Amino acid sequence: MVQIGLSAFIEIPHENRYRVHTFNFYVYPGSFGSVNVKFLCQASALEFLCRHNFDFNKFIYDGISYLNEEQEKVLCNEIEELSVATDAECDYDEITVQEISSKISEWLATAKNEDKLVLEKPPSVSDYVLHSQLRQRFPAIWTISVDRLHVQCAKITEEKKSIILKEHEMENERVLNSMLGFTRVFRLLVKHRKPIVGHNCFMDLMLMYDKFYRPLPVKYSQFKEDISRLFPFVFDTKSMSASMRKSYKETGLFENTTLSRLYAAFQRRFDLYQPAIIHGQEGSKYREAEALHEAGYDAFMTGSVFLRIAHLKAVVHLSFAEAQPLPFSHLFSIISPDMGRLNLIRASVNDIVSKYKTFAV
Repeated sequence: MVQIGLSAFIEIPHENRYRVHTFNFYVYPGSFGSVNVKFLCQASALEFLCRHNFDFNKFIYDGISYLNEEQEKVLCNEIEELSVATDAECDYDEITVQEISSKISEWLATAKNEDKLVLEKPPSVSDYVLHSQLRQRFPAIWTISVDRLHVQCAKITEEKKSIILKEHEMENERVLNSMLGFTRVFRLLVKHRKPIVGHNCFMDLMLMYDKFYRPLPVKYSQFKEDISRLFPFVFDTKSMSASMRKSYKETGLFENTTLSRLYAAFQRRFDLYQPAIIHGQEGSKYREAEALHEAGYDAFMTGSVFLRIAHLKAVVHLSFAEAQPLPFSHLFSIISPDMGRLNLIRASVNDIVSKYKTFAV
């Protein structure tokens, strides 16, 4: 998982319009302590990303971190115990840390409370590991980074140390939130229980489950039960469009159900009282140019196709006199039978139903 697109469609009451706020997130599995993810890359996948102008530097340098619940527990325990260095890191850096420790020991022999010592910071040791190691070894000191190249040690009283430790708890909370990163967005989606729409999104749901929730379970039935609870209103526009292909064979509207072709087909089509879609400031760049296979733009196309399919289903049997602008609550009631039905690729069945109560494996 390298990029996630979110496109929030906000209904403007009584105007038959939706304002769309689209976001494109680069995500990268940050490393901290023993949380150090290994992942594989397929050559053809990288070539595909290159062809579509994927920014690999932004992915690595600016990618937002994420944790699932299991990784979060491990990290919380390590932060609490101030033992975040991996075994390999300790083996590699032990000599350097010991050299610094010797200098501090020599200084402490004559130092008084509030005295300070500034030392060069070794580039081979991360800030958090260095501070944790020194604070563990010397309970009578507190360390801070003066700048990128220097660390300061101060001899302090027990009273002052207790005050600093309370402040340090807030620092640990900031570290954890930074590592949680995009997981916090995932949890907001779960909390607010809004309809989640994807295109051919079964694999997307599996990735989201594994990266932001828990490691994938052994049994599919457990995955399905959990996904149904996390996201009770899931729609797959690939499955929705495939189920309508036969009914619209003469028009060719659903002849090709790839996302870009579906979006283009609906752009050429006009349906009475179809809702207007306008970009918010966040997605303003998509007003002028396409950005196929950029996650944010793909999310926008998916939402647009979803609205057009829902509207088409709602008005298809209405006469000209009966047709009128329809609120989303009405569209939602029309498409509810499609809820939880996910497309399967290269399988003996076209789709599966993710709603746990209606389908069992």
